[in-house]
Amino acid sequence: MAIKSILTSQTDFTGEFPVSEKTVALWRFNEATPDSNNMLADDSGHNRNFFVSGWSGTSANLSSGRLGRYFRQNIINPTSEKTHLVATNDGSFFSDLGEKIVVGGWINPTTYSVGQTYIPIFNTRQGPGQPIFYVSLFQGRLRLMLYNSSGSLIYDQTETPTIPLKNNGWYFIASIIEVNSKRVQNLLCDRSDGAVWQSPVRTFTGDLNQSCVADIVMGMHANTYYYAGGFDDWFYEKDSSLTMEDLIFYFKSSILANGGDSTADVDALVDPGSVILKATSGVYAQSGQFYSIAAACGLSGTGRVSVTSEYIAGITSISLVETSTSDDLSSWTEWQAIGTSGELQSPNREYIRYRITLSTQDTSRTPKLLEIQLHDIPKPPYERLGFARPVVLDTNGAWEAVLENAFDIVVTSEVNGADILEFKLPFHDSKRETLDNEKQVQIVNDVYRIRTITDEKSSDGRVVTQVYAEAAFYDLSFSAEKEPMEFVAETPEVPMRYALLNTGWSLGNVTVNTKRTWQSTEKNALAILRTIQNIHGGDLIFDSANRLVHLLTFGGTDSGALFCYRKNMKSIQRVVDTRSLITRLYAYGKDGMTFASINGNKEYVEDYSYSSEVRVGTLDASSISNPYQLLEFANMRLAQYAKPRISYVLSAMDLSVLTGYEHEAWKLGDIVTVDDKDLNLSVKTRVVRRQYNLQEPWKTLLELSTTLRELGDSSAVWDKAADILSSADVLDRQEVKDLVPFNHLRNSRADDGLTYWLSSGFTVDPNNGVSGSASFKAEGVLGMTKSLSQTVYPASRKSYTFSVQIASENLQKGPNGKVGIEVVIEYEDGSTETRFIDLY
Repeated sequence: MAIKSILTSQTDFTGEFPVSEKTVALWRFNEATPDSNNMLADDSGHNRNFFVSGWSGTSANLSSGRLGRYFRQNIINPTSEKTHLVATNDGSFFSDLGEKIVVGGWINPTTYSVGQTYIPIFNTRQGPGQPIFYVSLFQGRLRLMLYNSSGSLIYDQTETPTIPLKNNGWYFIASIIEVNSKRVQNLLCDRSDGAVWQSPVRTFTGDLNQSCVADIVMGMHANTYYYAGGFDDWFYEKDSSLTMEDLIFYFKSSILANGGDSTADVDALVDPGSVILKATSGVYAQSGQFYSIAAACGLSGTGRVSVTSEYIAGITSISLVETSTSDDLSSWTEWQAIGTSGELQSPNREYIRYRITLSTQDTSRTPKLLEIQLHDIPKPPYERLGFARPVVLDTNGAWEAVLENAFDIVVTSEVNGADILEFKLPFHDSKRETLDNEKQVQIVNDVYRIRTITDEKSSDGRVVTQVYAEAAFYDLSFSAEKEPMEFVAETPEVPMRYALLNTGWSLGNVTVNTKRTWQSTEKNALAILRTIQNIHGGDLIFDSANRLVHLLTFGGTDSGALFCYRKNMKSIQRVVDTRSLITRLYAYGKDGMTFASINGNKEYVEDYSYSSEVRVGTLDASSISNPYQLLEFANMRLAQYAKPRISYVLSAMDLSVLTGYEHEAWKLGDIVTVDDKDLNLSVKTRVVRRQYNLQEPWKTLLELSTTLRELGDSSAVWDKAADILSSADVLDRQEVKDLVPFNHLRNSRADDGLTYWLSSGFTVDPNNGVSGSASFKAEGVLGMTKSLSQTVYPASRKSYTFSVQIASENLQKGPNGKVGIEVVIEYEDGSTETRFIDLY
C-alpha cells in the first residue's frame, strides 16, 4: 500500500499560499495588530517585515477573512489617509534572481481602486535607486512594468482580462517574469466563481535591473497614488520553479479550504498544523465542518482514507469524514462518506478533497484533527495463496518485481500469533538484486518486511538466497514508546486507538464489546494490542494492505470445507493434551488484589467437570484492578484450563486452487470439518495455525483446535462483568471502619436515614449494612435515573479517596445505563470538572 497524498500542514487546512525554499518573503497579515514598531511579520522566516506607514488615526486595520486576517487600508479617503506598506531591501531582495521571479497574492479592491487610473499594488519605484518591476491596476485592469539598471522602461503592458474587477471582490493575481528567456505572463482568478484568466505569454527586450536595491512598497507610489482595499498572502519568489499551472492549481485546489475562515466553526490557525473547533470567549462550537484543499488522487487500485486525530472518547470526536473527487478541479462529485474502515467511496479521479465534521459534547473541550492520508491499494497480482509468488515492493509501496523463480515459499501464521514468510531464490536470478533487508514483500493481500537474507552455497555448488520476513504489523513493536495509561470501564476501541496513535495504522472493525478497567504498562503498540486481546478477548486481525487492526469476536467463518482421507487429507494426528489441566485457579490482580471478598472468602475458582483431582494453577492478571472483572476473567480462563486441549495436525491439500473446487476454500481462523472413519472421527474444528506451501499447496500443514468459542464472545457470561475506577480495590470491613474518622460525607452509613442526603428514588434499608446496620438502597427502573447526592467542603489536601461497598442482585443495564459515582469538583477559580466512577 502506497501513500498517495498527505494533508498535515497549516496551508493544507487553510488554503494559504505555501512557503517554499525559493520564497524571498511572504506576508500573511494574520496578526491582530502590528507590533510596537508598527511592523507586520514576514512568514517566510527571512524577517523581511512590512512597516505600516499610516496606521494610527486611519481606517487601516487587520480584518478577519477567508485566510485568517488580512490587511485593509485607505477605506475612507486614500488621498488623506495615505496608508501603505514598506519592506526595506537589505540588498538581497533582487540579487541572484535565477531564471524566474514570481510575485502575487490576493487583493480585495474597493470601488476607488477599480475606478481610478493609476493604482499601485507591488511597487519598487520608490527607490532607493532604480526599480525592477511595478505591479498595478490601470483603470481596473492588470498592468506590469519592468525596468533595466538605468531605470528605463523595458516592458509596459496593460492586460484586459475576461474577469472584471468588482468592488469588494477577492482576486488572486500573479506575474511570472522569466529573467533570461525574457518572457512574461500574468494571472487573474476570481474567488467568487472560480474563474481563471491567464494572459498570453509576452516578451520583452533588454535586461532586468538585477542590481536593484529598491524597497518593496505596497499600495502607494510617489506619495500621490494609493490603493484602497485589502491585501492577503502576498509573496515574492526568485529563482522560482513555479509555473502558470502551479499557480492555477494553487487557486483551484485551495478555494474551498476553510481552516482560516473567520466565518467557519473550525480553526486551523490557533494551533498550527491541526484543526480544532473554533472557540469564542473560551467556549468551543458544538460541531463544525472543515473543508481541505484538494490533493492528488488518481489511484492505481482502491483507496483508503486514514485520519489522525486527538479526541476524548465519548466527549469529542471526528464524527464524519466525507470526500469529493474531480478530474479538473472545477467539476466535483457529490460528497460521499468513507466506509467503516476508511474505504474511499467516491469515484477514482485525479484530485480529492475532504469534508470532515468535528464534534464535542463538552464545549470546554475540542477534538483535534492532525493529518489526512490517502492510501493507494493496488490490486494484488495474485488473488489467492495457491501458486502465488512473492512481489517485492519499492519504497512507495508500488510493485518492483515479481519473483517468478522463488521456491519453497511457506507462509506460517497463527490465530492471535505469529505471521511469517520464508522463501528461497536462486542467487544468480536477475531479480536477486531487488531483495534487501527491511524492504517489503507482498503475498496476495498481505505485506511482509524482510528481516534476514542468507546466501548459502551447498555441497553441489548451488548458491541459494534464503529470505525470512515478518508481517508488516510486526513494525508496531518499534513504535514510539507509549506512556502508561489507565482505562476505566472502556470497550477495546479506546485502548486500541491509543496504541495505534501516530503509528500509521488505524482502527478497523471491533465487534468485541466487553468493558475493562485496567492499566497499560507496555511500551510499544504491538504489545499493547496483544494485551488488549488477552484482556478483552476476540481475534486480533491485522489488515496489512489497508494498515487496519480489527478485533473480532470470531475472526473466521464456517467455511464448509471438508477434509477427508484420500480426498485432500494426506495424514492426520490427533493430540489430547492434559499437561496443562487445572481444576483450581488462583488469580491475582493489581497490587496482589484478589476477589476473595466477593467469592466466599476464596481466592480461587474451581472446575471439576473433567477431573475430580485438585490441580492448582495461578493466573497473573496484574493489569486488572477490578475484583469483579478478575473473578470473571479467572472463571473464563479456568473454563479453558479445566479440560483437555484437543488439537489436530493435518497434512492437507488446498483444493480451492483447482478448477471446480473453489467452494473448498478456507482461511486461517475458519471452521472446517474433519472426517476420518478409521479414527472414528467427524468433528467441526477451527484452523488455528497454518503452514501454507504456496508453490506446492498439497504440502500444507494445518493445526486445528476444537475450541470454537473464544474469549470475546458476546454471549459469554463474563461479558457482563462490573467495571470500577482503576485505582479502586475491594475494602474489607476493618478498612471501611478505619476510613470513617476521616470521612467528609455526613451520615455515610445511613444510620440517620436520609439526613444530609438529597435523594431521588433511594430508600434506607435498616437491616443490611457493612460497617453499620443500615445502608442505602435503590431498585432500578429502565429508562429512569435514581440518585443520591451530597455536597461536601473538604480541607485542602493533595489527594482524596472515594470508597463505597456495593451489593447487587439481578442487575441489568439498559443500552445507556450507568451505575456509579459522579463527582463534580469545583475549584477556587469557579471552574468545575466532572468525573464518573463506574461501579458496575
